[in-house]
Amino acid sequence: MRCHYDDQGAYYRCARSGEYVCLDHARLDVVSVGTRVKLPPLPVRRARSQDYDAIRAIAMMYWGETEVECFDRTYDVLALPAFLAFCGDEVAGMLSYALEEDRINIVMLNVHPEYQGRRTARSLLAMAEEEARARSVSRLVVTTSNDDLPALYVYQRWGFVITEVKPGAILEHHGHEEAGFATIPVRDEIRLERHLRATNEFAASN
Repeated sequence: MRCHYDDQGAYYRCARSGEYVCLDHARLDVVSVGTRVKLPPLPVRRARSQDYDAIRAIAMMYWGETEVECFDRTYDVLALPAFLAFCGDEVAGMLSYALEEDRINIVMLNVHPEYQGRRTARSLLAMAEEEARARSVSRLVVTTSNDDLPALYVYQRWGFVITEVKPGAILEHHGHEEAGFATIPVRDEIRLERHLRATNEFAASN
């Protein structure tokens, strides 16, 4: 999937025009919820062994590698369990996670631009929460970068709160500054967590 304005890979789909855009051409605007087109959600299931070629492809497309550094550890998504969203036979998005002693760490969450706006990320997060409850752990944790405003929106809407900011952590890891969402320099690691309640009151109200 290529950006409407240049030949770079598209990460997002404009909710109003339907155009696919890269990081450079993506922006956040204040819009009324009434202007958004509501599409039916996509089915989500646990990843199977035959799905890991698709998981590798998603990791390489959006991250350029299968290894992700977060919470001072390095995880390989090809060695982790995952949930996948589907549109027919096509993988629409994925959530890869690591089960720790007292929490589930969301290592990677990506939704292809053409399937954004269908509550796909929320469906994947709901599966992760269900898994946490089944495993009797009380927290979901995730990290994102300072530039990733869409991710910060999704996580905070789902009930995550910011618990820590590590200034310069991503810059130090990569060794150089990169332009992220809307050309914001990618520098800092933002850590968030969600404490689970007895019932998903937040999801029920949205």
